[in-house]
Amino acid sequence: MEDSMDIDMSPLRPQNYLFGCELKADKDYHFKVDNDENEHQLSLKMVSLGAGAKDELHMVEAEAMNYEGSPIKITLATLKMSVQPTVSLGGFEITPPVVLRLRCGSGPVHISGQHLVAVEEGAESEDEDEEDVKLKVSIIKGSPKERRSCTARNQV
Repeated sequence: MEDSMDIDMSPLRPQNYLFGCELKADKDYHFKVDNDENEHQLSLKMVSLGAGAKDELHMVEAEAMNYEGSPIKITLATLKMSVQPTVSLGGFEITPPVVLRLRCGSGPVHISGQHLVAVEEGAESEDEDEEDVKLKVSIIKGSPKERRSCTARNQV
C-alpha cells in the first residue's frame, strides 16, 4: 500500500532586498515577517559605528530562535570608535523573527545586509509578489535599566 503525500515541488526563485537599520541605546530593531508562506532570511553584512558615536564600547546583540524554537541571544559585534569602528559579518544569516539591539553603548550603530525571500517560480506576477511580501518592522524603545554599561567590565 502506498502512502501519498502532497509535496510542492515548485522551484523557488530568490528575491534580494536591501536591508539597513540604526540602533541606539534606547532603540531596538525588530524584524518580523507576517504570515508569509515564502521563506525569509536576513543576511547581515556590515556593522558600523555612526559618525556621532562616542569612543566607548558598543556591543551589538541579536536575538532569534535556535533550531529547537528556543530564544537565543548572541553578540554580533563589539565596536569602539578608536579601535574597531566597523566589522564585516560576511553574510551572517538569521531566520526571522530577529531583534537587533545595543547591549551597551549609546550608538548610533548602523547594520546593513540583505533580506532574502524565496518565492515560488511563476506563482504570481511581480506586482502581486511585492504586495504579498509584507514586513512588520517596528522600533521599540528599551528601558535604559535593561542595558548594562560595558565600560567598567572592560577596563584593565
